[in-house]
Amino acid sequence: MNLNIAIVDDIAADAALLKQIITSFFEEKQLLTDIRYFSSAEAFFAAYEPDFFQLVFLDIYMNGMTGMDAAHRIRNASDHCSLVFVTTSPDFAVESYDVKASYYLLKPFQPEKLYQILDSFQLKATQEDRYIEVISDRVPVRVPLHSILYADTFRNAVCLHTVSGPIRSYLTFHSFETTIQDCHNFLSCYRGCIVNMDHIQEVTENGFLMDNGETVQIRKRGSATIRKAYLQYLFSSDKERSLL
Repeated sequence: MNLNIAIVDDIAADAALLKQIITSFFEEKQLLTDIRYFSSAEAFFAAYEPDFFQLVFLDIYMNGMTGMDAAHRIRNASDHCSLVFVTTSPDFAVESYDVKASYYLLKPFQPEKLYQILDSFQLKATQEDRYIEVISDRVPVRVPLHSILYADTFRNAVCLHTVSGPIRSYLTFHSFETTIQDCHNFLSCYRGCIVNMDHIQEVTENGFLMDNGETVQIRKRGSATIRKAYLQYLFSSDKERSLL
């Protein structure tokens, strides 16, 4: 696994300390990293390519474009990288939810708190490397699990609705369920339909509004249990994202 990491901070000493800790952590894990430092958000976007960086550390208070403005721009590019705010003030903690920031780290920080973030990120990155191999139109296709918005049945087989569009396969729904049974981000909405909770935009009266604008309906019987399961998943994610 080769990880591309960006540090965007106009205070060079803070960035150097951050880079030192990150480098030490991943060297101990024997993982390759490419850590790039940018002294401003403008410098970052001059070299920016969507989805190139898996992890981006952003200071909020910077001259010119703020870290929060940069985060919104990253998300507007449909980039799903992990965002970590490293800043001196808790004032933007609530707004960080709007850009789906993974963590909000207050300066000065203890290295142990950064290690917690890196441990969690490494686990998530490992899971995102997983894929499912299916046959679609008689051609084998590898589908990353993280790219699946939801899956339902089509003519007794699974149709994977991904960020790139639907993929119809010959895989049985039971086989798909077995493959993802240890993935806690997948939730059954009704018989023959499973949704990836990481791609839910909001809960509506009719069901889950997904990132692609589609609504996945929830079965009426047991709908309260399904909604509760999603809220519990959000809560577990929020605990990770809380101020460190």
